[in-house]
Amino acid sequence: MKKIIAIIALLAGSIFLFTTTSAQFTSTTCEGQSHCSAPTKWVNYRNTIIYLWEQWEEFDLGFQQNFDKQKILLQEIFISENKSFSEEELSNKILDNLEEIKKANTLIINTANFDILFQSLGKIDAITPLNLEWKTIYLVTNSNKFFLKRTLAKQIKSIKTEKIYTLSQSKLLNFLSTLSLGKIDNNEDYITSFSLSFHETPKFLIISYLVDHLIYNWFPIELIGMFLLLSIWALVISVLRQVVWFSVFGIYIPLLFALSLFMLWVPLGLTLLAIGLIAKILVRLFTKKMYLLHNAKTSLLVMLYFFILLLFLGLNTIFDLPFIDMNIFNNVFIILPLVFVIIISDKVFNDWFKLFSKGRWVAFIEFLAVSFAVFGLFYRTGLKHTLLAFPELLILIFFLNIAVGRFTGLQLLEYFRFMPLLKNSSWTEEEEE
Repeated sequence: MKKIIAIIALLAGSIFLFTTTSAQFTSTTCEGQSHCSAPTKWVNYRNTIIYLWEQWEEFDLGFQQNFDKQKILLQEIFISENKSFSEEELSNKILDNLEEIKKANTLIINTANFDILFQSLGKIDAITPLNLEWKTIYLVTNSNKFFLKRTLAKQIKSIKTEKIYTLSQSKLLNFLSTLSLGKIDNNEDYITSFSLSFHETPKFLIISYLVDHLIYNWFPIELIGMFLLLSIWALVISVLRQVVWFSVFGIYIPLLFALSLFMLWVPLGLTLLAIGLIAKILVRLFTKKMYLLHNAKTSLLVMLYFFILLLFLGLNTIFDLPFIDMNIFNNVFIILPLVFVIIISDKVFNDWFKLFSKGRWVAFIEFLAVSFAVFGLFYRTGLKHTLLAFPELLILIFFLNIAVGRFTGLQLLEYFRFMPLLKNSSWTEEEEE
């Protein structure tokens, strides 16, 4: 019972893990306007500044009056940060203010979700040019500059702009005041030029230096993030196996299944695992009647797996079921997770797996719980961003793996299992004394 409770707790935790916290960009209006700094009628504006921010009290200080004297229009696009997020809503928000963004000479962005915003701007710019390469962009943030560089590298390269600067939140009012007076020259001590150069990274931070070198040479940052997350995943699986005593069928199997779920999404991933179970049962029934060597059985398993998969996909197409998104099969490399699942099926539903055995099904549920926990870790953007900001954490992960590998004590679930015996033993020792 205690083992089942532990599995349920792990599953609940995994559901929380892949419930991501992002930003929802919604429209905030001021008396029906898309921004609260309305143009002054008598001013003939020559420049425009767009400020994307979460509304608070800055603009009650009369900055627009100073901007009017400089013949600069300050327009605000409000960003309300909530737990839910729809990229479509963000795209619509940008499209609603498309003409204003095109005309603007300067963008001031004050949100923690720079990567999401730049990604949307880049996608829209590819369809409708926003002239981003000619704009000066200020990022208001207290984030580590190396973290910003690694998370924004791809998006910034796509919009082809080099006039990007960062400033801290504490200096924002000073910046706006000086900007409204037309005295900003970007040489202020609180303004830092954003650079993608890897030469700025200290060479003694060898992992960070290599990461920045790869990013500078167009290596996909998403793949680097995946490498770093895989290290965490392997450590988590090792802890759950070695310290907690979950059946995970080795390190690679739950790791491959978590990757398969990420590439195929959960419904199709579980369906393929069920197909693998059916294929395994059919092979076992057949080999009971006719003896086959191991290699022949494996070959037969692969053939049956793909035959049942084709049958399932055919029925899904004939009856036009919404269960599976057939568009994912347009990518030829989707064959990789399909092969992963047949390998996983062969390992999990091995010759010792009994369909009606309680112990085997508990082990299978533990495997699913661990796989979903690992799958959930991938959707923790905060963890991914931390690893990208400080890739030297790999050294800590290295030593944690050694510590887990040296663990020879009583495993957690065993401790619960033998708790009555341990209590009886302690009581007996006390009576003898």
